[in-house]
Amino acid sequence: MSDESKKIEQLRKDTMSATVNRGLIYTALLTELRKELGDEKASEVFKRALLNHGSNVAKMLDPPRVLQEFREWLLEFLPDGGAMHEPEVLRCDAEGFDVKFHRCPLKEGWRMAGLSEEQVADMCRHADAFDHGFFGSIFDYSMDLWSEQEDDACVLHFRPKGEQSDKGEE
Repeated sequence: MSDESKKIEQLRKDTMSATVNRGLIYTALLTELRKELGDEKASEVFKRALLNHGSNVAKMLDPPRVLQEFREWLLEFLPDGGAMHEPEVLRCDAEGFDVKFHRCPLKEGWRMAGLSEEQVADMCRHADAFDHGFFGSIFDYSMDLWSEQEDDACVLHFRPKGEQSDKGEE
């Protein structure tokens, strides 16, 4: 293996490790918040913090507001050419962009840490608050959680602000 190939492989591992670590930090924070505040209040505070953070990151990165342009931006933005998420574009036109993520490093990290499938789904629902802040500041956004899919993949839906999707979402 060449030096460049070794560096690329190490960067892939480092990026995956950093993302898994982020998920474990989410878990640790939510666990402590629940101890102090109870489930409902902890969930509210945690999601609000991630929502605000996602909105601020969207302002900083300023992604395109046109769905087709956003599609290209998102696919280029994903680490390692999308290898960590294995995106599959299901739809992209002026009325909607749907992308299925066959992998999720957060979900994989939570599973490696020994969380039950119910706990992993709970953490995914909480972590999605960041995406609602980020994507929801630009588009009408929703996600079909992996635990509700036959193939263990999440599907993200983006629609122009204020328009109904064909799924009946706002």
